[in-house]
Amino acid sequence: MNQGGAVPVLMYHSVGIPNPNWVWKFLTIPYEIFEDHLRILKKKGFNTIDLMQLYNYVAEGKPIPPNSIVLTFDDGYLDNWVYAYPLLKKYGFKGTIFVNPEFVDPTEDYRPNLEDVWNGKAKEEELTPFGFLSWREMREMEKHGVMDIQSHAMTHTWYFTGPEIVDFRHPGDPYVWMNWNKDTSKKYRYLTENQEGLFELGAPVYKHEKSLAVRRYYPDKSLNDFLTQYVKLNGGKDFFKNISWREKLFRIVEEYKGKNALNDGYESESDQRNRFEWELKESKNILEKELRKKISFLCWPGGGKNEFSIEISKRYYLASTASSRDRIDKKNIFGEDPSIIRRIGIPYLGSEKELNNFNYLPGLYLYWFLKEYKGNIFHRFGRKLLKLCYLVKYKLLKNTNE
Repeated sequence: MNQGGAVPVLMYHSVGIPNPNWVWKFLTIPYEIFEDHLRILKKKGFNTIDLMQLYNYVAEGKPIPPNSIVLTFDDGYLDNWVYAYPLLKKYGFKGTIFVNPEFVDPTEDYRPNLEDVWNGKAKEEELTPFGFLSWREMREMEKHGVMDIQSHAMTHTWYFTGPEIVDFRHPGDPYVWMNWNKDTSKKYRYLTENQEGLFELGAPVYKHEKSLAVRRYYPDKSLNDFLTQYVKLNGGKDFFKNISWREKLFRIVEEYKGKNALNDGYESESDQRNRFEWELKESKNILEKELRKKISFLCWPGGGKNEFSIEISKRYYLASTASSRDRIDKKNIFGEDPSIIRRIGIPYLGSEKELNNFNYLPGLYLYWFLKEYKGNIFHRFGRKLLKLCYLVKYKLLKNTNE
């Protein structure tokens, strides 16, 4: 048993087949590459532990297996059941899924997964991985000890933070969360159905941040109605074929403000605290009721949090995830603060500017990446050389395809 050393906590999201129509399609690691990760981890002697084992190790030094690692999956996508769960079972690994109750699919049926394909009960092309998990599927994964479900708060959305308009709703925009906020009952279906009825073309998009990090701003509804009606009367979708549509809407906003007083405002500090309390407590309560277990860990959606939400979270959870804004020089080692779960993203080629051009790296690179994370200097140079090789290969393939 290992009494020391860093424990990598890997952050996955969707595992399956990238959906070209999804605004966040870069979050999907192809399941073949995910299986390659598991194959190499198994071959190199890694062992998966859950978050409670990690917490007890960091807090008290309780023994954990050698080469321990934690695999986490954010958001509760259906493909975690369809692809990730069967593959984890195949290699004898386990993981943790952070779930938002507002996104849970209410279906009572199991959707087919890779196990059904392997058993001859379904064909691979019949799998339907897009969408979100159901309670029944979560209970089944937990029953087999493969997936541990924990909290991702309730909403996983964004809220406006001030009166500055940064954009307007337009065809193909990334502001799907505005649809969620308009009708929360349809959130779990946003990946599988046309929700144009929730799409207000021309609606102003104000400066915004993750829901658990901000004091919410409530904009003037009349301005919203005026702009959406203007776009509707001036061609609807065709309005946006004019390359200067954005400038035109900004000009109309200024004209409107010059003639009308805005009825806008912010939530009070007490309302903000009550909202945070509801987000964090209600998620825990629903998960515990549906899964018949204690929920002890929280993953901050998008890393969004502030001093109020952090304070409240400590009343309900043993530990929560760090965000990209937190210090990254600590690595889940005995003696550190056990209330902070420090995670690392899955290695990929690409950049934040090329979010739809991610190329997730295979298991061999992940192995070298993890060995470097655990403090092996030799593997740092090997990893950099390996990444250079993959980068050259990627560019050659890209140039060939072009």
